[in-house]
Amino acid sequence: MKQTVKILVILIVVSLFLVSKGYSGDKCDDFTSDVRSASIQYLGLGFPYWYNIGCMKTESNCKSSIVSFDGGIGLFQFTPSTGITAEIRRFIPIDPYNAESSIRAQAFYISRIKNAHFKETKMTIHKKYVCHPSLYGEKCGLRLADVYRFYNGGYWFFYESERGNFACTNDEIRKFCVRGGTWVGTGKNKRWLSFCDVNYSYPEKIFKYAKPYVRGKDSINFW
Repeated sequence: MKQTVKILVILIVVSLFLVSKGYSGDKCDDFTSDVRSASIQYLGLGFPYWYNIGCMKTESNCKSSIVSFDGGIGLFQFTPSTGITAEIRRFIPIDPYNAESSIRAQAFYISRIKNAHFKETKMTIHKKYVCHPSLYGEKCGLRLADVYRFYNGGYWFFYESERGNFACTNDEIRKFCVRGGTWVGTGKNKRWLSFCDVNYSYPEKIFKYAKPYVRGKDSINFW
């Protein structure tokens, strides 16, 4: 009996210790420090790095070895076929299979989106769809939901916003989405995956998943 009580006391003490240390069992906790460091390096001390953690959870559920059906690799699902990996390699090394490298590359690419792609005056998508990112910025301002939407789907939302006479909110731009989708899965699990649904739900997921990691006020509006 005494031995049972002793074991119970030990278990309670261990549980209280883990709670006091903020242990959550969330795999993302393993990478939080690295995400914050990379954010400081490439995005500045005041950037709300917790959204990059939300991005990591959205992309891979914080699993560094995962490879998706469309070829996305690692924590941030860098897909070589999209050209993003090649763009990053023009400036810094990147190994999508390596967690530290992937985290660093994501922070760098977020800075590229903010400081380069959003400032382009004109872009043509698939030799047909013309958009004006810098003009969108003048009309709608800079918000992180747009930055992460670009990370997921590129220039499309700029074009779709212009179709709506420069609609600015996530829900409003979504109404003018022109993208198709693809079939995923097999057999009874086969389903249609809408690129519109994926892209416009993307910032919503990031905002939700970032909440447990928020440490202060946002220096940039998310919505």
